[in-house]
Amino acid sequence: MRNRSFVRGAFILTIANVVDRAIGFVFRIILSNLLGSEGTGIYQIALPIYFVSITFITSGITAVTSRFVSEERAKNNKRNIFSIMKVSFFIVIIMGIAISSIIFFNAKYISNNLLHEPRAYLSILIFSPVLIVVSSSSIFKGFFQGLINMVPASVSEIVEQIVRVFLTLYLFSVFTGMKLEYAAAIAVFGIAIGEVTSFIMYIFYYRRELKYINEEMPNEGEIWNKVDIANTIIKTSFPITISRMIVNILDLFESLIIPSKLVKSGLSHKDAISEFGKLSGMAYPLAYMPAVITMSLSVTVLPAVSEAASLKRWDVVRQRINQAIGYTTMIGIPATVLFLMLPDEIASLLYPKSPGVGLLVKVIAAGSIFAYLESIVTSILNGLGMQNLVLRNSVIWTTISVIAMYLLVPIPSLRLFGYIYGFIFADAFVFFLNFKALVKITNLEIDFNNWFLKPLIAALIMGIYDTIIYFNLVTAVANEWITMSITVLSGFLVYIASCQLIKLPYLEDLNRLIFSRNK
Repeated sequence: MRNRSFVRGAFILTIANVVDRAIGFVFRIILSNLLGSEGTGIYQIALPIYFVSITFITSGITAVTSRFVSEERAKNNKRNIFSIMKVSFFIVIIMGIAISSIIFFNAKYISNNLLHEPRAYLSILIFSPVLIVVSSSSIFKGFFQGLINMVPASVSEIVEQIVRVFLTLYLFSVFTGMKLEYAAAIAVFGIAIGEVTSFIMYIFYYRRELKYINEEMPNEGEIWNKVDIANTIIKTSFPITISRMIVNILDLFESLIIPSKLVKSGLSHKDAISEFGKLSGMAYPLAYMPAVITMSLSVTVLPAVSEAASLKRWDVVRQRINQAIGYTTMIGIPATVLFLMLPDEIASLLYPKSPGVGLLVKVIAAGSIFAYLESIVTSILNGLGMQNLVLRNSVIWTTISVIAMYLLVPIPSLRLFGYIYGFIFADAFVFFLNFKALVKITNLEIDFNNWFLKPLIAALIMGIYDTIIYFNLVTAVANEWITMSITVLSGFLVYIASCQLIKLPYLEDLNRLIFSRNK
């Protein structure tokens, strides 16, 4: 069967994610301004229930499906791939129906007693049935990731985003002057219809892929019993599910705890919801924009590492880890420097009605590189079958973050910044724990110069240039969007030129890695 490079796959997924996130980011800005900070707070309070549910049903089994499909692909065992798909579908559909029913019939209790926000009730009713569709889509996603075919996921995500944006904006234009709870529900409805559209796209691509598999892949190796498949999937996916759920549970804790702790610090309920909306709906998406690329690498490196490890090709495993970390720092470090240099200017341009977002972005961005690296290393460890280690360290990460939430947010002089400091420390600490284990397992050599020093030097050159050019242009050019666009784009070129000058290898071989047919 055709050879597919994980870097090429990451590149395809990254391009799609950039388009998808660009549409989504612009839409989020529009939506935040339409809803206002209070409406955004209601919207963000309801969403964690949705994401926790999706994560519980799909995250572990998607990763495991991707891993096992990639291993059977390496062994040319077509029959096992289809068996894995059938068993995985059965498991997630049963779970999807069960979780969806529980949430739907308890929506009022959840909104009133768990979220303490009755206005989230309608949003919960709308998204709960969609969990069944999302569950089914997740298996298709894992299947294509295991084959390192990122086109279906890429196209599906873009189409989903386009449908979501246009439908939501259309409904906002029709139903003007509505209450905030109805406005938030419309935004959730757009997500629901987008997910249905994505599912239809996956079905289309799956039928096409079946033709290639049947024509190109032989049926070699030992046949895997379906009962054994089910047991292995459940056993392997459970720790991955729990570790990834922890992230979404923390989002849920944020929506449950942070507003009340902000009230305890001296803010009114309305102001607390607004501040929470700034953090979760504005500062997070802006500061973590580079995750568009790092998440693409995380998705593709898991099956690539798993495939190489199943064949005992540890030199290839180390090479792919080196590439994944190198590309992560090459993207993450300059983005961090940009947000440290011009946080208020960028935030005020995007969110003119929400003062204070820029400072939140600056502090979050200061520690964001640890989040990007932790995501990559976690995915690699899952690909190597170290999901129990990942789970243990995820519990440590959550414990630190929750302690910061409880103890630091109520302090009037800290508030949201106390929580931000806490999760940055948690990201850094857990990254070092996971990375230490990865080095021990794979005998990976740390390439400090190419991973950190060279990107940092190039990023600092870019940051100095951006600061000078922006403050010179802002007095000469009337339009702030033009000023910022010129600053960022020309700064990017300066960064690329600096990387070329200091011979950063990941930039030099990017074209070969993506377009070479033999990699």
